[in-house]
Amino acid sequence: MNEDPTISNDAVGGKQNGPVKQTEAAAVAATWGSFSLRARVGFGGFGEVYRAWDPHLQREVALKLLLPGAVTGKVEYEAMLREARALASVRHPNIVAVHGIDRLDGRVGFWTDFVRGKTLSVLVGEQGTFGAREAALIGLDVARALSAVHRAGLLHRDIKAENVMREEGGRILLMDFGLSALEHRQTNIAGTPNYMAPELFEGGRSTVATDIYAMGVLLYFLVAGDYPARLSGLTGQEARAEFPRRKPLMDLRPDLPESLLRTVSTAMEMDPTKRFTSAGQVARELAESLGTHAPAELSTVQQQASGRKAGVKWVFTGLLPAALILAISLVWFGTRQKAPRSAGGSEATLSGASRAEFVKAQDMLLASYKESNLAGAVQGFEAVLQADPTNALAAARLGAAYFAQHGYKRDPKLLDNAREWSNRAIALQPELAAPYITLARIAALERDTDQATLYVKKALGFEPHSAEAHGAQGEVYEAQGRDTEAIGEYRQAIDLAPDDWRWPMSLGVAEYRQGHRKEAIAQFQRAIDLAPDNAVAFYDLSIAHRQSGQLEQARNDLDRSISLDPTAPKYAALGSLLLFQGQFEKAAQMEQKAIELNPNSYQAYEDLGAAYSWSGTNHDKAVQAYRKAIVLQEADHAKRRDPERVAMLADDYAAVGDARKSLELARQALAMDSNDPTVNYRTGEAFELSGRREAAIPLIAKAVANGYDAYELEHSPELAGLRSDQRFTAALNALKGKKQ
Repeated sequence: MNEDPTISNDAVGGKQNGPVKQTEAAAVAATWGSFSLRARVGFGGFGEVYRAWDPHLQREVALKLLLPGAVTGKVEYEAMLREARALASVRHPNIVAVHGIDRLDGRVGFWTDFVRGKTLSVLVGEQGTFGAREAALIGLDVARALSAVHRAGLLHRDIKAENVMREEGGRILLMDFGLSALEHRQTNIAGTPNYMAPELFEGGRSTVATDIYAMGVLLYFLVAGDYPARLSGLTGQEARAEFPRRKPLMDLRPDLPESLLRTVSTAMEMDPTKRFTSAGQVARELAESLGTHAPAELSTVQQQASGRKAGVKWVFTGLLPAALILAISLVWFGTRQKAPRSAGGSEATLSGASRAEFVKAQDMLLASYKESNLAGAVQGFEAVLQADPTNALAAARLGAAYFAQHGYKRDPKLLDNAREWSNRAIALQPELAAPYITLARIAALERDTDQATLYVKKALGFEPHSAEAHGAQGEVYEAQGRDTEAIGEYRQAIDLAPDDWRWPMSLGVAEYRQGHRKEAIAQFQRAIDLAPDNAVAFYDLSIAHRQSGQLEQARNDLDRSISLDPTAPKYAALGSLLLFQGQFEKAAQMEQKAIELNPNSYQAYEDLGAAYSWSGTNHDKAVQAYRKAIVLQEADHAKRRDPERVAMLADDYAAVGDARKSLELARQALAMDSNDPTVNYRTGEAFELSGRREAAIPLIAKAVANGYDAYELEHSPELAGLRSDQRFTAALNALKGKKQ
């Protein structure tokens, strides 16, 4: 780990070819803002890349400084700033994370993770072309990353081997979005000529289809070591004349499987309408091309691990929030099963202290509907793995436990941990269904439904009668908007495991989202009958009762939930309920109790602000509470990747009178997800508070028609004017009519 990365000049907008090694770059003793510039590791026509030290985060970063004059005006800088913010919202294991952008000393710079590794261009130069299998695995990772970028409403514009890095651990990373966009703005050239689609040479704009074309050229380059057509330095007319003379990949690599040749050919179709319509389709084709040689979902480095077989059934945990002011929560926990001996280890193969530790951790996982048990479960499985690093079952359960913790804490690092341990379990025991189920749930949570479908298919292939796998399939269907099919999967899970409280909970959440309150209440009550100490079930039941107008019953449910597991979110929920009942002073007291338990709870500060605001007597205290919520949210970088969080922040800025900032964030949230009911409601409220009722009406109507808590709308004094507006009534009735 002492050798620094190789960075291509092309990565910073240069026209030179060949790598510049960090060890050859001159060390610098300069600073830019608070960053210490340790060494220049790349340069080009638009800027320089430095290995820098970030004193705030106490870590090395890659700092990319544009040359003076590269960004000439405020409009251009603001455009870059918007793009950087949008890119920062994209979280994916195969994308280099953007941490910030600023303009200081006459230069614009942005900083990302500092990656130690080599670009694919360098690897091809050093090692020669890749085989079909390795190229498909690399392409699979790039396609998944590109799919995440496109889902965020962005384009890469410069997919090429110089912009894909294999880090030292083997992970494939897609890099350098912002500077390629800058080059496009300054030169009207979208990309590197050898990777550019035909329509770009005719003056066309960058699109998803042009990114997919570049993906095809990248795959071509990996297996051929050359380009289908060499276009650098040619005029548009000259380049267009070269396309018909492209070299078919089959002529260069007749040994490649037909499926890979077909994938490359389709991606590089001259007619953009004949290419794949999404990066997700490219990923599916590449996964299929891998066939049964190895699980298509594994990364390149994971494929190098030794395979092991087992027939162990898996159970997992997690928290699934509904898009409501008070999240309906679902925790999946494990059921104890006797597992046959496998190469990956199991409880049965442990002895002494390790076995006792495993049983204790598993018992905590069984009661994972209490957040306090999860830390103990994580600690226990870690201890087991320290004693036996080859225990795949413990690795899989540790990944599931981290995923469960993420449901409570919303910390992106916990998702990374869940992925890491799930993938490690697969490397130890490839035919274990459990880690695929956890990975499917993560992908569904991130709306990567193409990938989630692949994971679920793999899990069901190993365990076709697994209630857990059918439950995960239900989550994937919900993420795809296929609610009826999701409900069918949850009912299938109930049939397979009728004594398991998880599946009535899953079904209850799905029914609730469909507006079927009675059915949801019945299922939540059934879950309580199966697990009487389940605080989460009482919490969910309170929400269903509240929206049904049964406020006293909802209050009783919350009191029971708090008595079983007193946490800040539950006190905050009780405060919200009291708010709707008009008991503003008591509501404020409950929110203050929540803040005592969790001083960083921005939700509690938001509800505290509402309690003061709705009372009509504490405007200054309301503003103070909302400002505290804003400070807490702005300090949490994870909010940038969550459209609901961005929408809530927009609402908070509107509450303190900052209309400009509120509207900016509202538009950003809608660009990230325009169909989420919470996003629609919160941005609609932000528009209303900022005096933009015409924009607010369709958003709030859409939110309520799609299942958002109508009780909140009916009791909010801030939305009284909108509620009485005939245009809103007409919009809501029209949407409800379409659903019937």
